[in-house]
Amino acid sequence: MKKLFAIALSVLLLAGCASTPKECPPCATPDASEPTTAAPAPLPEPRDTTKTYKPSKDAADEACTAEVWATGCSSINVDNLTEYLGRDDVLYIDLRDYNDYAKKHLRNFEVIPYFALIFDEAAGTEGKPQLYGGTLDAPVATYEESAALLEAMFPKDKTIFLMCQSGGRVAQMMKLMNSLGYDMSKVYNVGGMGQFTDSKFAPYTTDNAEIVLEATYSFEGLTPATK
Repeated sequence: MKKLFAIALSVLLLAGCASTPKECPPCATPDASEPTTAAPAPLPEPRDTTKTYKPSKDAADEACTAEVWATGCSSINVDNLTEYLGRDDVLYIDLRDYNDYAKKHLRNFEVIPYFALIFDEAAGTEGKPQLYGGTLDAPVATYEESAALLEAMFPKDKTIFLMCQSGGRVAQMMKLMNSLGYDMSKVYNVGGMGQFTDSKFAPYTTDNAEIVLEATYSFEGLTPATK
């Protein structure tokens, strides 16, 4: 008999003086822009190796390579992302939590919270339901089904645009994906919502700053991995 696997998410929506409990799926999909009718332009390589980046705030600049996941090395970013929205050949994912996503997000992007669902060093301990623990270089599956669930959320045969608040969570997610055998030529770090503040992005943005969400996360019906 096939097992049914589910991600249980309890959300309390607070707006004004009213509070209404709601059930929300783990990957709520916002209104997407209309897909383009013309053939999409070819995508550039994910990393621009002509650029340099700072590994940390006070570090000297270093050359970007195909194995550097930092936002500063990305070929698609705040300067040109709008040219690549609405494509049928791209999966758009926001890695922030539900509260930040609900307040403001780009309309093409669905939400899959990285910290809550995907990775925590202590995953598998009480209150830590994430799919993977250990380290990003040597991730340890929390469940027998972890790999299948991750691939259902982040299909290996798709081109994926990832964003978060500043790009840091994306860099971590890409390091995890690389460790788990993803083809990183299909994965893009397009930056963070904190960079998309100019008024020119208003047509692409859903803005509900007054909304507050309180969310709890758990996976149900899964088999703990044998250590």
